[in-house]
Amino acid sequence: MYSQLILEKLNLLVKLGHTAEERQLPQRVSLQIKLSFDRLLEACINDNLLCTICYADLADDLQQFCENRSFKLIEALAYQLYQFLKIKLSKKIMGKINIFLCITKNPQLAKLEQASFSISD
Repeated sequence: MYSQLILEKLNLLVKLGHTAEERQLPQRVSLQIKLSFDRLLEACINDNLLCTICYADLADDLQQFCENRSFKLIEALAYQLYQFLKIKLSKKIMGKINIFLCITKNPQLAKLEQASFSISD
């Protein structure tokens, strides 16, 4: 049996943009994260938060990761967040975890409402 935790529209404030001027003020990006487990998580049976991933803590950790960093491209942001998740989750959950991460931003372009980039196992 497999299980999956899906986080939709996890919003972060990130210094992101091609120019230094764009990176001056943080902008909102929206994340979709799918964590796939090779087994049923113990929390499904014992109803214990300590046996799963607290998504409030994870959201705070991701925001803190971005606090003192800036990124020119969503591709670089996605890769660094993906690496952060891989390391953090491997310490929390035993077994194989597959990660899907998609970042969406709203660029300041008249002809483009949203741009997204995804990375996964």
